Amino acid sequence: MENQKPNDESKSSGMELLENVISSNERNIESTAGLKGDVEDLVTIIHEAQFNIKNTNEIFEEMKEFSKVEQLKREEFVKMIPTKFETFFSEETLGHLDDFKKQLKITVKFIKAGIVIFILAILVLIISVNLATQWYKESIKAKSELRQDILNEIADEGKKIYDENEIKMLQDNTTVMQLWIKNNPKKAVDFLRFKDGFEARKSE
Repeated sequence: MENQKPNDESKSSGMELLENVISSNERNIESTAGLKGDVEDLVTIIHEAQFNIKNTNEIFEEMKEFSKVEQLKREEFVKMIPTKFETFFSEETLGHLDDFKKQLKITVKFIKAGIVIFILAILVLIISVNLATQWYKESIKAKSELRQDILNEIADEGKKIYDENEIKMLQDNTTVMQLWIKNNPKKAVDFLRFKDGFEARKSE
């Protein structure tokens, strides 16, 4: 009986240990299953990343190829652009251009001739004004000298020049005096004596 108790106890502890092992294994299996799921997810993400990187590389290569093609097309287009432009005119247009050149030359000649004539006209005007001024001065001088010569000649002859109004006034006074003497002969005798004495004193 006593031997049976230890056996029962060992059995129960063995069962407990087995249950613990089984429980631990189950937990390990569950943990491993979760880890496996995580690993699978990680592998899926890595595959997707590799796929995306591959697509990105393909797109980059396509862009590089497109850039090369675009560069070649640009260079070809630049080469096609002409660096010199040649113009072609019709015979009629060339004729009009020649006529225009001739008219332009004639117009330039007329303008130059007009400028020369204008300058000559100004020079002639200046010279004419100077000559006219000199002639006027000489004329005034000649008239003054001629007048002075005439006055000197009259003075040398003992003659004088009087104002016409004074002469007329003297003539009127003489006429009045003669009429007075004629109408007053007695009083005129005294006046004539006074006149003779005045002239005698004046001559002295």
